Amino acid sequence: MNYKDAVSVSISDKMTKAQLIAVANALQDRCLLSELDKPELIPLSSYIKDARSRWDIHLYEWRAINKDIVTLGRNTRKVLVTAMNNMD
Repeated sequence: MNYKDAVSVSISDKMTKAQLIAVANALQDRCLLSELDKPELIPLSSYIKDARSRWDIHLYEWRAINKDIVTLGRNTRKVLVTAMNNMD
């Protein structure tokens, strides 16, 4: 069965399982062919913008984590120095 026949066929209770499968296969084949004809779902420029924005977010988060780690180290040293001074 071709696509035009599958689109125009009227589905009823009297259709056999084989006929329904033939209609479904014809419609599915057409959908797959149209996807293969147009493989670019999003434009390349949009993809590049998305990749750049994800990378910027990654860098921003990485810098924030590094800043937190450095701050944690400084604060830990201050606490240890204060504790050692209080022991004397």
